[in-house]
Amino acid sequence: SYREGCRSHPNERKISTMKFHNLRDFIAVAQTGSLRAAARSLGLAQPSLSKSIQQLEKELGASLFERTSRGAVLSSAGRAFLPRAETAINELKRGQDEIRQINSGTGGVVSMALSAAVVLTCLPDAMKGFQQKFPAASVRLVAGHFPVMFPELRAGALDFCIGPRPATALGEEFSVEELFKNTRAVVCRTGHPLLQARRLEQLSEAQWIVTGAIGGQASEHDEIFLAHGLPVPAPAVQCEYITALLALLTSTDMLAVMPRQWVEADIAGGKLACIALDERLPGADIVLIRKRGMPLAPAADYMLTLLLRQIEYYRAANGPGQAPLAR
Repeated sequence: SYREGCRSHPNERKISTMKFHNLRDFIAVAQTGSLRAAARSLGLAQPSLSKSIQQLEKELGASLFERTSRGAVLSSAGRAFLPRAETAINELKRGQDEIRQINSGTGGVVSMALSAAVVLTCLPDAMKGFQQKFPAASVRLVAGHFPVMFPELRAGALDFCIGPRPATALGEEFSVEELFKNTRAVVCRTGHPLLQARRLEQLSEAQWIVTGAIGGQASEHDEIFLAHGLPVPAPAVQCEYITALLALLTSTDMLAVMPRQWVEADIAGGKLACIALDERLPGADIVLIRKRGMPLAPAADYMLTLLLRQIEYYRAANGPGQAPLAR
């Protein structure tokens, strides 16, 4: 009968009864490291929060925390479950936001990671067009450097990323679409005494900045010289943020491997130049990374459309076959 057909098969997995607040509470305790701090951050009574965690642990059939004198420490099961819980919460929030966008037509939240070159060349004009259509929307932007953005992308906190291709495969969970290949350049202040250099070996005695602020790493700095059979100069500065990077490049004789777009950008004020080396300095491909099978909300989809359009405009303006964007 129909009634009998609707009964659960004894071997079927039981439908979960965990709720939004169970996941939210679990994440809060994991982030704060204690029930007391989590309860305070959520505005809940500690017994209520403790009960919520117990409900979730009963549902999962596993203890998620180890209670110690230092607070609540994630168990092995808790560490495994945390990224799943974060993804579920972020996707639910994204679904709520998408419905609000559909109803209002102008609001929403866009969270994205962009490399420095994309920000400098494409973001300003894309943002102008975006604000015309979504005047009430908010935009969150983080660095497109892989270690910075990937945990958030995996957890569903970012809509998409446009940046250098990761060195390791991301798996079937993610879509990776190549947008263009690129090269890098050695950047210095205008009037630099080495500006007329044409060979990388002529720069080996210079003082170098490793530009960690925009995604470069010491290993990449080394590879540039090793690839051309040259000794690796020790970096004078490991720079971790862009303001200091600009100050040093525009006011000293230090050099850095940078996107060419920094030279053209208004933020540089015409104070930076590229050293026109004979050697080509390859960079990682710039790619679009997003979660496979997860549609973007209207605001995020429109922002991505505008950014891709600006990338094409910039490529066309720099001539066919060029590599207009570099990390």
